[in-house]
Amino acid sequence: MDSAKTLAKDVMKKEVISVSPETPVKEIARIMVEQKISALPVVNKFNEILGVVSESDLISKVVKPHEPGIMTFLYHAALASSSEVLEYRKAMSRWNAQTAEQAMTSPAICVDKDEAIENVGRIMLDDKVKRVFVTEEGHLLGVISRSVFVELLLKEE
Repeated sequence: MDSAKTLAKDVMKKEVISVSPETPVKEIARIMVEQKISALPVVNKFNEILGVVSESDLISKVVKPHEPGIMTFLYHAALASSSEVLEYRKAMSRWNAQTAEQAMTSPAICVDKDEAIENVGRIMLDDKVKRVFVTEEGHLLGVISRSVFVELLLKEE
């Protein structure tokens, strides 16, 4: 297969397990363990991607965020836009998440079905993600993970 001419739709995995925004976090964890997958897209009733819940997001459910010291918190709280306080609040929100919508990272990294696979790889490297979701007019069609690139390497001759 000529990777220079390969498109996302040519190599994507079409069978994608997804969850709704209302799916409980424990159910997401169960699906991930049973299916041996590391992330699930969160989609609405129109199959539009709202975000993604990954293993990394679920780690945030198990590990309580580090609390800043009281003086740091008071100082930064006075500055409503302090990045340290905002990060702590975001981490606490994730730690308390009960549903996919509350736990997900949004937006999910998506590519159009006609995106060149070379561009897909560049996006994955630049954004440091393990997978991208393939869409058509915003609707979920498939997923491309890092393993696709390993397979492409073997097919090139």
